[in-house]
Formats: sequence, C-alpha cells, structure tokens
Amino acid sequence: MREVEKLVREVNRLHFTMFHQALSQYGLGKGQPPILKYLSLNDGCKQTEIAKREHLTAATVTVMLQTMEKNGLVERKNDDNDLRIMRVYITPKGLEVQKKCDEAIEEMEKKIYEDFTSDEIEVFRKLLTKKRDRLKKLLGVEEK
Repeated sequence: MREVEKLVREVNRLHFTMFHQALSQYGLGKGQPPILKYLSLNDGCKQTEIAKREHLTAATVTVMLQTMEKNGLVERKNDDNDLRIMRVYITPKGLEVQKKCDEAIEEMEKKIYEDFTSDEIEVFRKLLTKKRDRLKKLLGVEEK
C-alpha cells in the first residue's frame, strides 16, 4: 500500500507543478485560481463563504484577496445591510483571466490524459471518488 500512496503523492506533486506552470502566466498565486473560479459562479459572495469553501482561515483569504484586488481581479465592498460583512466581486479583468485559466486547464488535461482510453479514465475517476469518499467519511468532512 505504501507504494500506491507514494505514487499518489508524486502524481499530485507533478500535477500541482504543471497546474501552476499553466496558470503562472496570468499572475495568479497559489490558491487564487479556485477563488477566481468560485467568484465567477458566485459573484458578490461573502468573504467568509470563500474561506469556508476553500478550507482556509479568514486571514489567509483576506491576504489573498488583497493581492487579487491589487491586481485588478476582484473588488471587495461592505454589504449594504451589514457593514461587518465583506462581499467580493469579480472584475471584468478577473472574468477574462478566469476564462483563460479554464482554457489553460482544459488544454493541460488534454495533454495529461491523451494516452488514456475513455474506459481507463472512467475507472480512474471511480477509484479516486471511492478514495475521496472514504477519506471524507473517516475525517468527518462535509461536501464543498
């Protein structure tokens, strides 16, 4: 079993490296692409929702959003009804970068899986899903 887990870690590390190489041209730091994706689907969400969704501390999200705001990707505004709540909005530039990220990720996935048959991809998906679900059960982790 250790060989399998070692292989999983190595594949994850290589995938992570390729992912960041593919997206580095857009000036996004680690952890920012998923936030940008979330905002493209949930514009105006609470900053705390992002932290919960990404399993990050509020302070970490604040720093990440400050950088993204400085780069013109997002805007943060206080909620009109409750000034304690900070809402986050994706900018037109952020939407453009998000679209380019989606395209880069799609191209990356094509390259990674070009030697896989559709049956192999389905088996791989099922095995990963089974492992993920087992880990969530053992850890008591809720769905994202």
